[in-house]
Amino acid sequence: MKNDRIHEKIPGLLAKAISGTLSEDEREALQAWREADEANERLYGEVVNAGYIERKCRETARVDVVEGYMEVLRKRKRNVRVRRIRRISTVAAGMLIPLCTVVFWLGNEEKKDVVPEQVAEVIRHGEVKAELILADGTTKMLSTNVTDSLLLQQGANVVIREQGVSYVGDSSDVEVRYNTLRVPRGGEYSITLCDGTVVYLNSESELRYPVKFAGGERRVYLSGEAYFEVTTDGEHPFVVDLKTSAVKVLGTGFDVRAYKDEGEILTTLVHGSVAFSVGKESVVLKPGEQAVLDKSGELETREVDTYLYTAWKEGVFAFKQQRLEEIMNIVSRWYNVNIFWENASQKEVTFTGKMRRYDDFSKVVEMLEMTGNTEFEIKGNNIFIREK
Repeated sequence: MKNDRIHEKIPGLLAKAISGTLSEDEREALQAWREADEANERLYGEVVNAGYIERKCRETARVDVVEGYMEVLRKRKRNVRVRRIRRISTVAAGMLIPLCTVVFWLGNEEKKDVVPEQVAEVIRHGEVKAELILADGTTKMLSTNVTDSLLLQQGANVVIREQGVSYVGDSSDVEVRYNTLRVPRGGEYSITLCDGTVVYLNSESELRYPVKFAGGERRVYLSGEAYFEVTTDGEHPFVVDLKTSAVKVLGTGFDVRAYKDEGEILTTLVHGSVAFSVGKESVVLKPGEQAVLDKSGELETREVDTYLYTAWKEGVFAFKQQRLEEIMNIVSRWYNVNIFWENASQKEVTFTGKMRRYDDFSKVVEMLEMTGNTEFEIKGNNIFIREK
């Protein structure tokens, strides 16, 4: 058999190898192909595992056979010349009918390696980064790659370091000027305000604040999620303005989540005391309590495990019987991915567990798939979720 035609014959030869109908000449030709390349030998070893193929054949109707096998080829021959890829693609096409069950099996087995590798290359965890917008409109990109620097503004000195930005007020008496710290999807950042209050901002969040506090209160404006460690000052209450509502504190630690695309505003108190208000209605929280303002304007309080709502600033995702839809809202901001639900019923699946925020996305998928009946398909930066 001529070498330039052997690859056209391989699909049929593999099929015959499985069925045990190879002639002597065909056996020699197949052996030559196996010895020509280590990848060929590995492929042969997998294909002839007929016992596994037989067990899997009942499932082939659920699989896109062409795409499955082509994905195997892309995985195996990524670094091979284009000419060779085309040659082996011809082999793949010829195998579709006689080896459809083989194709399913290979695609399914290779998926274990393909998905994590694809995720590692495309979907990256978030990082420390933000955009600082000064009162005069000047912008500065902040990240761990930014070396220590000092910005001088009227009313305060701004110290920029790898992990955050700090304001140190001076004695000058100037008009109130506002800066904005904007954290994108896939980012987190911390800021120390001029009164010593520390604010940890989560992904897709924005904080507008005065360079130097003046007047009877310390008011900042938040969109998104942030954890506050407020410096005690009985004469100057600290206020977090959420547009439709506000959180008023004296000195405390609490988390506020107020994303525009979510139906609730949550304020979770860790220690101290805060008053959450909307319109004329107000509730005072005790440690371990959470104020919930739903989209209809109803306000309620409930006791919660505060760790579940604040673990993110410690580098952890923590969930307890939480709906998968809510989990993916949180996860998608950090990994900057798009979520598509192929089965709406999967939104109601619940999950309990902890995951490290700086793990690869493949680890998140592995954990969430432990729910038992949920499957994730990753295509670029898009995540398709369906029932198994």
